[in-house]
Amino acid sequence: MPRLTEKGGLLFATVSVPFKNQDTFELLDLVVDTGAFLSIVDTSLVDYLGYSAADALKKSVLDGAAGRSEGYLIKVPNFKCLGFEIPDFQIACHDMNTRLGVAGILGMNFLKLFRIDLNYNTGEIYLMEKIIPASARNRNCP
Repeated sequence: MPRLTEKGGLLFATVSVPFKNQDTFELLDLVVDTGAFLSIVDTSLVDYLGYSAADALKKSVLDGAAGRSEGYLIKVPNFKCLGFEIPDFQIACHDMNTRLGVAGILGMNFLKLFRIDLNYNTGEIYLMEKIIPASARNRNCP
């Protein structure tokens, strides 16, 4: 059973994101956030992976407790997390505070694909894949 890592009261999932046009991947720790519509990766990490605003599908604006953040959406060829691989996965690219060890957020565009049982005390997470047509998995996000 996959486990999440607890740091400072937050639960983190390790995800694998590919470098642009390569068969190599970078492991990133993303905060699991059921209140976030999209998964987000810090812009500096996205740049390191070889993506840029030139790869943007469209602009992205996030309003949160820290204020408004403007960024962009990209699509990565695959996104691996908690034992599952999702093709053509959309990620919002925004400036995060990476000094705090937060590379980004694992949001509902990933989590909604599963029925999830989470034990916060042990960090255990069980994901059961829903039967969702492939065409519905990666709808354009607002």
